[in-house]
Amino acid sequence: MLVFGASGRTGRLVVEQALDKGHAVTAFVRAPKRLAPAHAKLRVVVGDAFDAGAVSQAIAGQDAVVTVLGPDPRKPDDVCSKSTNHIIAAMKAHGVARLIVLSGAIDIEGGFLFDRIVRPLFMREVYEDKDRQEMAVFKSGLDWTIVRPPLLRDGPRTGAYRLAIGAAPKGGWRVSRADVADFIVKELPRKDYVHQALVIAY
Repeated sequence: MLVFGASGRTGRLVVEQALDKGHAVTAFVRAPKRLAPAHAKLRVVVGDAFDAGAVSQAIAGQDAVVTVLGPDPRKPDDVCSKSTNHIIAAMKAHGVARLIVLSGAIDIEGGFLFDRIVRPLFMREVYEDKDRQEMAVFKSGLDWTIVRPPLLRDGPRTGAYRLAIGAAPKGGWRVSRADVADFIVKELPRKDYVHQALVIAY
């Protein structure tokens, strides 16, 4: 399996948990120093997800792809949608079908300040980029699963999260990165939620 964004806070956990389960993992990163120590089943590829050629080369020979790339709210751009377009094109070219994409839940109640000020004024471009990313995935024809966490937090892997298709589970507004990684690694081979967009929350 290939993980884009493998050096991020969620990506590192996906890599670690996948290795623990015996998967052979390729980590696509820009900053390899952030990764966990070397592992016999870990291959590190340094590259930029905006580079279509580098993305295609990394995807060749893989069985599945996970992208946990995320935007920087301080300087919004099209990192999610543009990188996903490159990933989809390369997967089709190399005959790789299984894709899991980390997106974000947008229907949670974040309170007046977040819903009326922060989200529309400061995070509008982030959500628009995620919308474009998801639309590309919907139309891809791949065996995709979209994972939509609400507020991500550092914390332990509990396995006590809830899943809901479409809307967030009632009262679900947060989840740990470790539990998101847990679901991604488990869902990748079992394919229980192919062609589904799921909210994961406590």
